[in-house]
Amino acid sequence: MAIEPSHDLIGRDSEWGRLTEFAKSGEPYSSLGIVWGRRRIGKSFMLQDLSEQVGGFYYHALRGSSAEALRDMGEHLGKHIGAGAPLALDTWDEAVDALVALGRDREMLVVLDEFPYLLEHTPALDSIIQRAYAPRGKTRRGSRTRLVLCGSAMSVMGMLLTGTAPLRGRAGLDLRMQPFDFRTARHLHGIDDHMTAVETYAVLGGVAAYAREMVENDLPASSEDFGRWVCRRVLSPAAPLFGEVELLLGEDPALSKVRKPNLYHSTLAGVALGNHAWSSLTKYVNISGSSLHSIVSALASASFIEEVQDPVRDNRPTYQPSDPLIRFHYAVIRRNEARLGRHGVNTEALWGDLIPTFRSQVLGPCFEAMARSWTTHFASQDTLGGLPNHVGPTALTVTNTETGATEPREIDVVVAADDAVAPGGRTVHAIGEAKVGAQFTMRHVRRLEEARIALGDRARSAKLLLFGSSFDDDVRVSSGERADLEVVDLERMYEGD
Repeated sequence: MAIEPSHDLIGRDSEWGRLTEFAKSGEPYSSLGIVWGRRRIGKSFMLQDLSEQVGGFYYHALRGSSAEALRDMGEHLGKHIGAGAPLALDTWDEAVDALVALGRDREMLVVLDEFPYLLEHTPALDSIIQRAYAPRGKTRRGSRTRLVLCGSAMSVMGMLLTGTAPLRGRAGLDLRMQPFDFRTARHLHGIDDHMTAVETYAVLGGVAAYAREMVENDLPASSEDFGRWVCRRVLSPAAPLFGEVELLLGEDPALSKVRKPNLYHSTLAGVALGNHAWSSLTKYVNISGSSLHSIVSALASASFIEEVQDPVRDNRPTYQPSDPLIRFHYAVIRRNEARLGRHGVNTEALWGDLIPTFRSQVLGPCFEAMARSWTTHFASQDTLGGLPNHVGPTALTVTNTETGATEPREIDVVVAADDAVAPGGRTVHAIGEAKVGAQFTMRHVRRLEEARIALGDRARSAKLLLFGSSFDDDVRVSSGERADLEVVDLERMYEGD
């Protein structure tokens, strides 16, 4: 019989299915799984729910000394098996053996949540687990424990199964959980109005806890209510979201121990403020490219920024904040922290001054990312003119048909086929522009036509996509008459293909 999740679990059907299959796999031996993802996206909630339903053992690790953690785990294990007293665990070999032994009589889900906390004081713990899960190990063969190691420290969890890591080849499940996409986030937020859903997503993104506990289930009811909500729930120093990004940086081991944390903040600020290209970012941070490389790599491995490949140009990646709240923090909160924290500040008046910044540096870039997400995951092949094998932004030099002058131009969405080894040889299925809060006119259509010409023969049949909230009548009429022009309004982004 299928195991049904709690009614509070939203948008995790595929992850729930994979976890239940792992927990009830029927394998005759003990098995190992990894569940990881950034903090507050619902990993623990889902694992606790499943553990309760199958009678498993869920343990949330302490962040402390090895001896303290062993005592704490012994107490929880003693309660779980009804021993009447804590189990005496003197070493981590004993602790791992005790966990695996829970599955001697039946399939038993065992969850070690916040596993990186244990690695802080016992770096060899993954090697100890490796030994217990040796292919012919007696401990493993005499048990049907389904051991899940879960964690939020992305830089740590991402290395557990890579390269020469002890657990490489031992895990039967490697489940990386992601924040919700903008469509599921709207369902999570419970917002009917499309524009309000976009504005809210530009602040909260798809992180479950940001829409629940951290705002006390208070979300904007309309665009008119958005200002009230953002002032009270995000811009107030008393709001948990106000300092959330700083806390996230401090919690990741790879970032919390760096010698120059200011460079990490500066890099994140640079990306959030629109310095997406490598040359622009090195200029903003004001360090050499070689020095910046290690910083960007650390931030990417910890899921603070993401590298987006250019679909039609080789070795021209751009860098984006991996979460809308990161962009909002560095574009709005951090730059105005002193003003926001002043006693007696009129946050509503200050927000009025910050609205242009929010629209240009937060809402606009977030909407562009939403357009690329829609193109990748929701658009039909008929809409795009082919499969979205490679989707991303690009930069071109185009000829302005009105002035005859050449000018640089950024294209928000490019859809390319996977029909060439090098990006420069790929067929371009579609190009698009994303703009929210402003009206599209035929001038924007001509701009895309100029970009299509600049891309040459490979884009000869490329479709033109306009993503936005407002379109004038000429654009609407033209899209109905032309096979190469698609209008993607907010209703279509949220509900259509």
